Amino acid sequence: MARYNVLYLCPLGKQHQAWRLAAAPADFDVVMRRSTETSREEVLALVRHADALITERAGEVDRRLIEAAPRLKIIQRIGSLYHDIDLDAAREFHVPVCVRPIRGTIAVAENLVLQMLAVLRRAMPLQKVLHMPPEVFSPSGPRRTSEDVFAFNWSKQTRVSLIHGKTIGILGFGEIGAELARRLQPWGCRVLYAKRHPLPRRVEEELRIAHRDAEVLLRESDIVVCLLPYFQETDLWLNAQRIAMMKPGAWLVEAGSGSVVDERAVADAVRAGHLAGASFDTYEWEPIRPDNPLLTLADGDPAANVFLLPHVGSCNDSPDHEYAAFYDNIRRALDGQPLEGRVA
Repeated sequence: MARYNVLYLCPLGKQHQAWRLAAAPADFDVVMRRSTETSREEVLALVRHADALITERAGEVDRRLIEAAPRLKIIQRIGSLYHDIDLDAAREFHVPVCVRPIRGTIAVAENLVLQMLAVLRRAMPLQKVLHMPPEVFSPSGPRRTSEDVFAFNWSKQTRVSLIHGKTIGILGFGEIGAELARRLQPWGCRVLYAKRHPLPRRVEEELRIAHRDAEVLLRESDIVVCLLPYFQETDLWLNAQRIAMMKPGAWLVEAGSGSVVDERAVADAVRAGHLAGASFDTYEWEPIRPDNPLLTLADGDPAANVFLLPHVGSCNDSPDHEYAAFYDNIRRALDGQPLEGRVA
């Protein structure tokens, strides 16, 4: 059986790498390297022997790299962003370039819309209203509804808001951020993003986003979406001092690494009214500890606008992980079959 060499570049930790390696076809010899820990010289040496290159949030694929890979039959980007791949060089050397949006990433983006709506619409406090005695709101009690009989907003809510027209700031902008920005386009939002290296102007225009330094973003945003990954320098980065920089009455939505946010500081800011609400899908300790200050606040204060989920953002209707499909286009390229998601 013929064997094929695949170089897989990514910034992911060991567990995520292991899942991707385990899904590779038996005849693929996959060499996986973490881009943040691999020198340029090693990548150039490895790509010389590669039949295929998979790159997942792994930085620039430039002319020099493509030129160094005489056996390369495909460059497969896992994700939807490809601004850092030299398409002209790929065409010159007859190497097709393909993208593959990630279902789990799309699921997180959709889940973030749910999280935003939940706190802007005050879903949890309003659900608790339904369990209160109706006589609290109407001395005569409930009446059967008809065309002209109803009790619109019977609990007299005044703090229910809209996504429409809000300034939404995304901290840590990668594939999830891009998918979220695409979904926010019809909502009439102004979308800001913070990223160490700003995206090219054409990508910003396509996604309708504007770059800001992280602390400027905190000050300008009505809704802050935290998607920061975990590194030593991001450990509890969103702390009490930075939360205080946020607009009074802003909302916080967290779906990055749980350990980048000081959960007690968030609970204190919600309790004090500085934050209008907070939604979390990831936590510093998982499964969530019973003494988590956000859980304590949500359980103990019926008016607390806190919406919590058990780290389910990437869950979707796929029967299993999609990692095996990451290799499908490589098989097509090797067999001379039409490619999916081709951009060059």
